[in-house]
Amino acid sequence: MRKPRDARSWNEYSIVSELRSKERFVEEVEFYGDVGIALIYPNDYRVASSSLATHVLLKGFNSLENVRAERFFYDPRFSKYYSLDRLTPIDQFRIWAFSVNFELDILNVFEMLNSGGIPLKREERDSYHPIILIGGSLTYFNDSLLRSVADVVHNGDLDRDFLDSLDEISQSMTREKIIETLAGSESVPSLVNSFGQSVFITPSSVFGDRFLVEIGRGCSRKCRFCVSGYRFGDARFRDPDELLDLVDRVSVYSGRFGLVSATVTDYPFIERVVEHFIDREYDLSVSSLRLDALSEGLLEALKKGNQRSFTIAPEGGSQKIRNLFGKGISGGDIEKALYMGVKSGFSHIKLYYIYGAAFEESADRNGIAETVRGALEMGYRQVVLSLNPLIPKPGTPFAALPMESAENLTKIERELRSLLKIKGVKADFESIRESVQQYSLANIDREGAERLLEHLKKERSAASFLRKYAEEINLRRKEWKMHGKKEYSGC
Repeated sequence: MRKPRDARSWNEYSIVSELRSKERFVEEVEFYGDVGIALIYPNDYRVASSSLATHVLLKGFNSLENVRAERFFYDPRFSKYYSLDRLTPIDQFRIWAFSVNFELDILNVFEMLNSGGIPLKREERDSYHPIILIGGSLTYFNDSLLRSVADVVHNGDLDRDFLDSLDEISQSMTREKIIETLAGSESVPSLVNSFGQSVFITPSSVFGDRFLVEIGRGCSRKCRFCVSGYRFGDARFRDPDELLDLVDRVSVYSGRFGLVSATVTDYPFIERVVEHFIDREYDLSVSSLRLDALSEGLLEALKKGNQRSFTIAPEGGSQKIRNLFGKGISGGDIEKALYMGVKSGFSHIKLYYIYGAAFEESADRNGIAETVRGALEMGYRQVVLSLNPLIPKPGTPFAALPMESAENLTKIERELRSLLKIKGVKADFESIRESVQQYSLANIDREGAERLLEHLKKERSAASFLRKYAEEINLRRKEWKMHGKKEYSGC
């Protein structure tokens, strides 16, 4: 391995080395293959180490005798990039495999390619450039930009066909032959029934040193703003006996667990699992809760796991908005969930809301403040609100809906901030600028992708292009122009 030769490189090397020293591997992973793959999660280490995609790919790729996959994460301070697993510089890898799960992570992919002197457009690369492989959740609903950048796009979950293609690769193959071999496994997004789990644990992740276990894939709910219910397939669940055996075996490493699913409360065996966790005194955390499916047992388990708060997602401030969102919940369901939390001993709660739908009116937002006041009157000492603009996504019933302009969203945010100036309430707003960028990246077509990449040849930042492109998308949404604000529901 080539050692750092300057102060900046030594600093990078030290940061990565320190993060690696805190990791504890629960499963053994061998790094012996000849074909080097840089397994890149294009976000910071906290997010990268928390994503089960990282764990699944690390284990899956290194199960092949010919492959040696080492992990990388994005850091804007880095230029050399050293792997977490062997501190190998990234420029020594033949294949760079990106797992892209959030729209804004695409911009980090661009930064990493620029840092390595690699052209963003695939047709402009030469034989000495690494092969750029991109997969991840974004491939389920829009891969137009990814296909302009990647030499190979793998749609959907990591499956046996793709691993078999990787298994055919050798170090002696030409760049073109490797691309041809991997591209041969491309298809419509594949849905698999295997479930992910942590390969390593670290206190530096978003969830601390919790062992994460995926208990379900896909989603049977049809919330109209969410891609999961329309593109990730019907809900599939992990066998409960397998799940409980796994957590008991892993408990020698950590008694702190996180259950991961689109909606944990939809897991058919959740009560049995909760009882097991309470009996064993495991520390439990969950990724998501349906407020109309809460149980006292689950809240008890969360409380015993030293959680100070729990999270629910009313999403809309009024019943009209909740109905148009397809949430399937009522004001009574919200009140019942809030009461159940207080009864279980929680004094803090977090509420998720989406605002700024084109069919939303000021009266709809007033309901957010009413719900907050009701929670405080029940006995909650603190209510934290996460408020996010609606971002219409491809593949959902809102796919033809325009996004409110940044100007209008800013006005609505000011209105909400004023409404929520209540003692005991903390309101966190997602960046409007970044939300607009997400909208553009989620809905960009091949022509727009080519224009963006040409723009990035002249300017390092994509911000100005994405802002203007969002305006273009809205102008193209003909259905909105035909109907008008009061009649159009987005259904």
